[in-house]
Amino acid sequence: MHRREFSDSRDVLGTRDSDYKEWARVQSLKSRLDEQYLKLCVKKANDAEAISQQRLAAAEAEITNLRQTLEASKRNKARLSDTLKSKNEENEAYLSELESIRQANNDMQAQNQQLLLQITERDDYNIKHVLECAKAKQLQDTLLLEKRNMEKKIQQSSASLNFHEMKVAKMEDQLRFWSGQVHKLEEEKSQK
Repeated sequence: MHRREFSDSRDVLGTRDSDYKEWARVQSLKSRLDEQYLKLCVKKANDAEAISQQRLAAAEAEITNLRQTLEASKRNKARLSDTLKSKNEENEAYLSELESIRQANNDMQAQNQQLLLQITERDDYNIKHVLECAKAKQLQDTLLLEKRNMEKKIQQSSASLNFHEMKVAKMEDQLRFWSGQVHKLEEEKSQK
């Protein structure tokens, strides 16, 4: 009878020992799975962070490029504004001169009507004077056309400047978003 009890107790101990070994094996496998899962999560987080860093760098480069374009547009607008101002001043001077020439021409024609018989030798001078008036008129037309062209260029530069400013604002919003994403990923990574 003792022998049977001893045998039963050995079977129980053997079963317990086997159960403990199986339990230890299961725990070891669980631990390995957890470790593999953590490694995979860290790798994914690192990959996501690298992609975010690349996007962030690309966005910063594009913003820098757009800022340079914006500065160039501003300089171009300022240059065109100065040129237009100079052309306007020239135009005013030419218009004043043209008005003086017209007035002089009107005066001359009035005198010519009164003294036509006495000043036939001055016909060449009068023709030359009329030609100068025509040239002055043509010059005025050319200056007005240049002024309109300059105004169009300034309008185009202003539109381009507004477009680039909006694009820079949009890129800065994207930069803030991607910076937030990178910060969030870094926080998640540091928590793990």
